[in-house]
Amino acid sequence: MAVRSHSTRVQSFSLSGYHGKPTRGTVTIREFNREQRMRRALEGLGKWWGVALLSVFIPVAHFVLVPSFLLYGMWQLCQRLGTAELATDAHGACPDCGTEQTFELAPRWRAPQPVTCKQCHRGLRLTVPS
Repeated sequence: MAVRSHSTRVQSFSLSGYHGKPTRGTVTIREFNREQRMRRALEGLGKWWGVALLSVFIPVAHFVLVPSFLLYGMWQLCQRLGTAELATDAHGACPDCGTEQTFELAPRWRAPQPVTCKQCHRGLRLTVPS
């Protein structure tokens, strides 16, 4: 069974800060169906379990690294299975200093969420207009 490629959509959002009028921006959201989520989850698990396998050859550190990477692989599996939408790109202008920039978002798409301006370092609130 062939799996379709992921679908993307562009969502507009509003940024509000301490001063000034809220500004607008856009975020690109990738949507995953069940099969795509399963594939991503197994890729994450395999990657970290492979790193755990390679860590076996590191003297002394392997006592900590191997169990840590095995557990992190399981955590990645759970996170990726639950991620139906992934925010990949958010652009907008800070309402306080006016700097146009790319914002770092949480991996799972949700709104509202806090973001930080890279120029003035103020906390902003990203919301989706209704």
